[in-house]
Amino acid sequence: MSNFQWIDYLGLFGAFLSSITFLPQVYKAWTTKSVGDLSSWMIAILLANVSTWLVYGIVKDDFAIIIANSIIMGLSLLMVWFKFSFRKRD
Repeated sequence: MSNFQWIDYLGLFGAFLSSITFLPQVYKAWTTKSVGDLSSWMIAILLANVSTWLVYGIVKDDFAIIIANSIIMGLSLLMVWFKFSFRKRD
């Protein structure tokens, strides 16, 4: 990490911000056990988007892109799980 420059830290900060954007929705779904108003299309597009960025980050060996999109992928998959497991309650 000694070759990190200010732009790398900026990228990591951007990755952090990108990663937490989905947290309020995940938290709300978890606490209410309801995802009825969550669009399946939005989740599908988000998963395609994040998968594309993740592969790009891996190929480019860009740590910030890999980290951000790995976290977002995990949160998105959690929402898919919520969508199926909370379906009966909605």
